[in-house]
Amino acid sequence: MHVVPMKANSSNSIEYFRPRRRIDITKKPLDIDPHITFNFDGRPFSSRYNSFYHELRPIEAAQDIFFSNLFMRSFEGQADFSVIGELGFGTGLNFALACNYWKKRNDCDARLHYVAIEPYPLEAHQVDRFLSGFSELDTERRELVSGYPKPHVGFHRVWSTDNKIALTLAVGPVEEVLAEVEAEVGLWFLNGFPLRINPEMWSQTVCLELARLSKPDADLISICDDEEIQHRLAMQGFQMEKRDALSGKIRILEGKFIGKNKAKYLAPWFRPPPPVQSQGTVGIIGAGLAGCAMAEALARRGKRALLFDQQEDVAERASGIEAGLIAPELGLNASNMNRFYDRAYRMALSSIEDSEIKWNSRGVIEFFQKDEARRRIQHMKDGASLWHGAAQLMSPSESSLQIGINVSSHGIWFPHAGALNPKRYAQYMSQKAECFLGAKVYEFAYRDDGWRLYDYSGQRIATVDTLVIAAAQHSGFFKSISFLPLSSLLGQISFVPKNKNSYKLKASIINNGYLMPSIDGFHVVGSTYLRDGFDENEWPQPVTVEGHKKNYNNLDRELRSLFPDCQFDQWLGYSAIRSATPDRLPVVGPVPEAKKFKRDFKRLSHGPRGKFPSAVNYQPNLFVLAGLGSRGIMTSALSAEVLTSQMLGEPWPIERTVTTALSASRFLARAIQNSLLNEM
Repeated sequence: MHVVPMKANSSNSIEYFRPRRRIDITKKPLDIDPHITFNFDGRPFSSRYNSFYHELRPIEAAQDIFFSNLFMRSFEGQADFSVIGELGFGTGLNFALACNYWKKRNDCDARLHYVAIEPYPLEAHQVDRFLSGFSELDTERRELVSGYPKPHVGFHRVWSTDNKIALTLAVGPVEEVLAEVEAEVGLWFLNGFPLRINPEMWSQTVCLELARLSKPDADLISICDDEEIQHRLAMQGFQMEKRDALSGKIRILEGKFIGKNKAKYLAPWFRPPPPVQSQGTVGIIGAGLAGCAMAEALARRGKRALLFDQQEDVAERASGIEAGLIAPELGLNASNMNRFYDRAYRMALSSIEDSEIKWNSRGVIEFFQKDEARRRIQHMKDGASLWHGAAQLMSPSESSLQIGINVSSHGIWFPHAGALNPKRYAQYMSQKAECFLGAKVYEFAYRDDGWRLYDYSGQRIATVDTLVIAAAQHSGFFKSISFLPLSSLLGQISFVPKNKNSYKLKASIINNGYLMPSIDGFHVVGSTYLRDGFDENEWPQPVTVEGHKKNYNNLDRELRSLFPDCQFDQWLGYSAIRSATPDRLPVVGPVPEAKKFKRDFKRLSHGPRGKFPSAVNYQPNLFVLAGLGSRGIMTSALSAEVLTSQMLGEPWPIERTVTTALSASRFLARAIQNSLLNEM
């Protein structure tokens, strides 16, 4: 893969390129297995590279090479957070040592972001086996192993139990993955196999990306002293020199980034504003899953969050349903939507596990035709998009045994997916926020002291330094984001009494609709999607017999047979409005000045080539998190992590192209490109 930097043409116009993904280039299956074994003294050996991961005494070598002096020196005077980047996560030894050293710092409030690129990740048990040989890292080993992601392609973010250290492990081909990273790295650990063994780790493109991601005066250490590597890094603005290590036993490379002109691949209409500088309060309008997840992400970083909602409790409307499903979205391509839902699924599982909230039921099966099920499973295997055991192809007999009732359909079984109570999840995420419930924010205005929030009568409710709009379909009520094409969808779920046919169901089923095992004597069946014909201001929304019939008819014939004597007028239900977008992705990010955006980027009507302003005019310290649709329970945690990372200038937790696909600016840019300015 070759990542093309932006380039000037003869007419002095500029074209902005996005990183190309592997799927755009080849259909060849992706193998991320490191193919390792352990020798008699516990050292891992890779048959892929025919080399040991560590040739010398590993912990002494790592301490001398990577932690002797640069580690502490690189982060002096940085109060909020610091960033280490690593090529070749390997056994996790450098990360464990970095955690150990970081805890010894005096400024205990500082956070460490560790961004590691690894094309061939080890399994958790392999990391555990190797690190167990170092008693001084026992605490770090246990914490790393407990949160270590199951190996598969994509970005994985794991926080330490004290929320002081965040590991972002990016798995996949090095060039491809690096092009998707957005961070400002202060110290690089280049820890891959030598150039002769692993040329893709040291390509010219990789060195270019290292320069793009480096802060001014960023430090760099490499265990490889190859002259060609030194030359390639120097060509990209690193001042390089060799030094002795391990008492002169080996030579290593040290460098400092002194370059100024770094390649920018992000188109200017997607570039975020500078990080929020204020350490004051963050106000969040809306206490549904989105707002509560935002409060939790801020609390993790020690930030003060104020939650405002017109209801008397959190998650009172769309987020207040009895049970919601969390299950993978099985797309057959590498679209941004599919990649987003994949990352969201993984982060949701991790977040729920940390919360210790009990699942209403565990395990989900999705029915497909036999050939379609096989095709989807094979697609996941070829792209290494889900971890081993995350999805299993099942015959009708296997499906029947797994879910507890007889079915004749093939299916894909997701053992980690399931159903849980969204309201309890929201309550957990909001527990460290200051909640102002029953407080209806009618309007807000930016003044010298921050964002002032007002009620219907014009009375000031509060003043906050930074404001996040997370009010679902009500978000579009506010003039500042009225340009967003948020639509309202009315959804009804049905509570169907269990009977002698259905009570044995022990896992959730997805086909055209979904069916959950009984909870307190009722099955949850859903859900309708109604785009019009309802009053958005009505609450509660009416539960209708027509809605019950639609939910029933969405089940296939075999599942409908579980409920032979339907008395729809006796069924209970829950009806609420969800907020959605035309492209089925949420809106996450800073809020642009719509009028200025249209003026500044009007040339987009002629295509993405040409000279544009270097940045978007954003409304000061104003952000949006909305449009989660019917998947808020699964997407809220990741959406909040993305927004908080952008807000504070931290490394992004997922790919750059996926993050920009969530941007509020995307709708303005599309409208200009489609010449629809007058319609917005």
